[in-house]
Amino acid sequence: MKKYIFILGLCLCTSAANVFAQEKTEAQQELDAYMADGIVKFKSKDNNFSFRVGGRVAMDGAYYFDDFTDRGSGAKFQAARIRLFSQIGKAFDIKLDFDLASSSVIKDAYLRWHTNKNGFLKVGNYAEPFSAENIQSSMDYSFINKSATVEALGTGRALGVSYRYYHPYFWVEGGLFSQKLATEYNQGDMGYSASARILGRMTNDDWNFHIGGSVNYRRPNANGFTNGSDDFNRSVVYASGLESSIDQTKFLSATVNNVKSVFKYGIEGMANFRNIYVKGEYIYSRNNRERDWEYNFQSSLGSLLSTMFPTMEAYQKFMGADTPACFSGYTVEAGVLIFGGNYSYNRVDALMNRPKGKTLELVLRYNHTDLNDIVDGNIFYNGAFYTSSLHASFGLKDQSIAGGKADTFTVGLNYYVTDNIVTRLNYSYQKVDNQYNLPMSLDKNLHSIQARVAFEF
Repeated sequence: MKKYIFILGLCLCTSAANVFAQEKTEAQQELDAYMADGIVKFKSKDNNFSFRVGGRVAMDGAYYFDDFTDRGSGAKFQAARIRLFSQIGKAFDIKLDFDLASSSVIKDAYLRWHTNKNGFLKVGNYAEPFSAENIQSSMDYSFINKSATVEALGTGRALGVSYRYYHPYFWVEGGLFSQKLATEYNQGDMGYSASARILGRMTNDDWNFHIGGSVNYRRPNANGFTNGSDDFNRSVVYASGLESSIDQTKFLSATVNNVKSVFKYGIEGMANFRNIYVKGEYIYSRNNRERDWEYNFQSSLGSLLSTMFPTMEAYQKFMGADTPACFSGYTVEAGVLIFGGNYSYNRVDALMNRPKGKTLELVLRYNHTDLNDIVDGNIFYNGAFYTSSLHASFGLKDQSIAGGKADTFTVGLNYYVTDNIVTRLNYSYQKVDNQYNLPMSLDKNLHSIQARVAFEF
């Protein structure tokens, strides 16, 4: 069996070498242009090896107009990255991206193998293929911060492997992922996920359009061992600072315990005509829960509760069935280039390209994020939800989650000084509904002004 696998691998490598001896893919041509534009770069005489060393710096400032909770205005380095790109042979390239301003130092660290003229295999640490906004670089995204929906419900980066195929009329990427380097891992089984983004599209010199969606299935990391098992203690935290780059107060926050699995899906559409673009996204997250019924029932024996519900069946009926916790959000945004040229569409990444230098851009965004999942007909008492007064007397909370919800309106003005220097100014207004989160229930209307200067080389 090993012999056949080796022969198959050798044939694939030989085939790839033959293809790329003739022509380079669109993704490789894109990287060639980036490499040629570098300041610190090297290329071998036979053109089989090259590398470029670069960096990115982003400096943010923010002033907050508070309602009740005090937020800290100020400034900081949002990014201070060192990056290495390298082309190895005719079909391979790598990217290493380290951020010295972040607690998660490793951003992108991956290898790409260009298997044919429209596709590549990718392995390493990078953004899972889910949602256009989720995967777009912060340098290229038209707003200073990602929306509250993507901050809370997006997938972010993870260690994994995926395959991308980009065709003029459709685009697809799917992969398997495991460790999230930005998330602390405890004992027990590490989580894993499967993600895919699928689009249909039409592209033209003057206009571009795509529509499609994403799916994600994840088994969260275990939280160590509880009662000798790591199956029932998995938790997921969804939170958002409401598009804030300096202050990290989480006005929306939902913690879901006893999570067995998470299923997410997203729908997206994007279009542009010359100097105007529009985009819309919707994300839904379903968290399937399962309690350790055997342990919970055994723990109740000998208590007053066990005299009222002495059997497993009676105990489960009183406590209520495990139900999923569901959250959602959506974003609509639009932009216009006041002067400087037109928008262009990146067919490799299925995203809008960053505008060129000497361009002024006006952008608008509306976002709605809902992290509430409250069981109908329950009782809210002393900061918690209960199925009945009897449950409340025992202190047995139901499965309701009150993470809050918010509507955010953002207007931004961006000036692209050169192709590699960007200035951004954002004003945001948030209408917050945190009526069940007592510490923040008095925060209703939030305002902020934020600015960014970013450059890369």
